[in-house]
Amino acid sequence: MLHYLTNESERKKMRFPSLLVFNISTAYALSTMGDLVLYTILPSYYPYVGLIPFQVGILLSIHRWTRLATNRIAEKVFRSYPSNLWLIFALFTGSVVTALYGLANTFIIFLGARIVWGISYSFIRQISIIVAAKAGPEGNLGERMGYYRGIGVIWIAAAVFLGGISHEHFGFRITFIALSILSLSAVPLGAVSQKDLKHLRESSLISFSGKGDYWIGFLGFAYAFVGLGMIISTVGFILKEQAGESVQVSGFSVGVVTATGIILGLRWLLMGIGSPFLGNAADRIGRELFIFFGFLIGALDLLIIGVYTKPLLLILFVLLFFACESILYTLLTAQASQRGTRSVASYVTGVDFGSALGPIIGWIIAQYCIHTKYIFILGSIIYVFGAIISLRIWLSNIRSSLAKSFHIFHSIQTMI
Repeated sequence: MLHYLTNESERKKMRFPSLLVFNISTAYALSTMGDLVLYTILPSYYPYVGLIPFQVGILLSIHRWTRLATNRIAEKVFRSYPSNLWLIFALFTGSVVTALYGLANTFIIFLGARIVWGISYSFIRQISIIVAAKAGPEGNLGERMGYYRGIGVIWIAAAVFLGGISHEHFGFRITFIALSILSLSAVPLGAVSQKDLKHLRESSLISFSGKGDYWIGFLGFAYAFVGLGMIISTVGFILKEQAGESVQVSGFSVGVVTATGIILGLRWLLMGIGSPFLGNAADRIGRELFIFFGFLIGALDLLIIGVYTKPLLLILFVLLFFACESILYTLLTAQASQRGTRSVASYVTGVDFGSALGPIIGWIIAQYCIHTKYIFILGSIIYVFGAIISLRIWLSNIRSSLAKSFHIFHSIQTMI
């Protein structure tokens, strides 16, 4: 009871994000704008930069394969040699890479830029998650990570919206050079957010707990393989396949690239608005339960898309899927950050493996299968496995809590 009251007291303290959370989340978002706008434009623009579909799959995943090797390095560096310079250099490098997207004219240049981005992102993500996790008490960790996610995705939503429109009006090169200039502002924000780095190193969060690393890694893989991997990387291609060069909505014609930008922009906007509220609710009701329903509803949603493949239904149900994805990202990140830096490294490595493999599998299905509906059916199957594992974890925690309560009750009876 005392523990519950303490958590309630902690939760009441969290009404708005701290300046530290705002700074690190904004720096993170600004640095990732170029990467995410590339997902919006490249799936339909790739022939004009001399690429073929399989190369698109490689470019949209190679940075994640790179992070499979660099995530652990970033974790060890941050834990052993904390310094502002790691984050500052990674943010600056990310800005340079974004400019290279606009200047690249061969597959090799694109490939090199994406590999460098993968290395930089390992440091940016590892440090930003830990900073956000330690910016307040454990009782509202879900809500705080919701703010961390929400603030970042509002910035990203604006970039994706404007990126698609900018490409239509000003072209590929100007769009990415402008994003590169904008992302430079992440460098001072990242530096300011690191003022408490010494405190973070001394915190108990930096200690290692290996318990649970395997399940958090697999759930991260399942979440990322489907959403960050297959769906996001192919949604523009699928929409073009179903609707042609434009989508007809209430008599208006919207270009496929613009429509893809709107869909992915709404994804980030929904996350930005809903993440803090979902995180707060999960803190009160149970994060494991919310994770289970995120996987379950997502699995049903993807199955419906696979059966009914009309363009407007595709857009509506993809947006519903993105809502489930938002729940999973916020709460899985919170669960990993609660356990320490090595657990975060295990989680993000699972995420990277899934998001690296996903685009390749998605584009292989798009190129060689009879129908793209199999992308959604495969995603539904993966999410079912995620739901089963998260349900088992939730039930296991309930049993542990009941056993602990029974033990306390038995001890009291013995004393009486």
